[in-house]
Amino acid sequence: MQPLKRLLIALLLVGAICQLSFVAFTKQVEKYEVHNTERLRELLLNHTYYDLIFLGSSRTHFGVNPRIIDSVCGLKSYNAGVEGGNLYEFEMMLKAYLENHPAPRYVVLNFDLHSFADTSRLFNYPVYFPYTSNKVINAYMSDNGYLNTTKEILPFLKLADYDDDTKGVFLKTLAGRTEIAPGDFQYKGYVSNSDVTITNEPPIVRHYQKIADNKRQALDRIIRLCREKKIELTFIYLPEYKREYEQSVTNSDEFFTTVDSFATSNHLQFLRDDKLAINNNPLMFANITHLNREGAQEYSAILAKELQTNL
Repeated sequence: MQPLKRLLIALLLVGAICQLSFVAFTKQVEKYEVHNTERLRELLLNHTYYDLIFLGSSRTHFGVNPRIIDSVCGLKSYNAGVEGGNLYEFEMMLKAYLENHPAPRYVVLNFDLHSFADTSRLFNYPVYFPYTSNKVINAYMSDNGYLNTTKEILPFLKLADYDDDTKGVFLKTLAGRTEIAPGDFQYKGYVSNSDVTITNEPPIVRHYQKIADNKRQALDRIIRLCREKKIELTFIYLPEYKREYEQSVTNSDEFFTTVDSFATSNHLQFLRDDKLAINNNPLMFANITHLNREGAQEYSAILAKELQTNL
């Protein structure tokens, strides 16, 4: 056999082995990340109608239980919170959702003090690799350099984009574990955040959080999109323990002024829930910015009544 032919065959075999390994790896990841897999399929590939969609970061993801919202408001809602997300990613999720789903009546957008931050555009982009059949996801991934022709031809090259924790899920799935911890549960995009409580308060470390123009522009596009689709948009700010994170951000007043300005100029509601009594109860929080399981249940009941009044 000619050397060139042997080399070609060897390359084909190596490519086939790499591709089979990548397929096996992604199946294990989807099996372990059962909650993330189900919610992203629902949001990005399915066609179910929902009256209300919650957008935000992990504080939304862990803090708003649609079961309670729906029971009080008589709506059909879904939690589309994205861990680590900022306004650019929120915009992507809304547009990707609308690619396949009928427009909801309402969108409730939760802000964080980092929502306007000039950071990387997509916090954990490899989670979107299985959903690039959604045109919006494909466009955003390609525009940010996460997807290219080489990866389309040789999908196993995407393996290099996954972090070490994700690559370690194989052993976890063999042990019968998933990302949902014992005692926790998922429901319509929401996942409960354990029964951990705050037992000590670390010192407040102050820092500056830039409010970037590109994130202002992303928010403006979200507002325009909702207006075009006749979606009623509401802004909220979820509880945080004793407002300690607000105190740590030296320009938090600038942040709230920015959100207020967008709300006022566009005639939108802005529900600030950082001054509720629940904010002072350490038993309601897993850490200073995230509600725990009990906290999410209590806060969701409060939010449901606020939405019932304001929507």
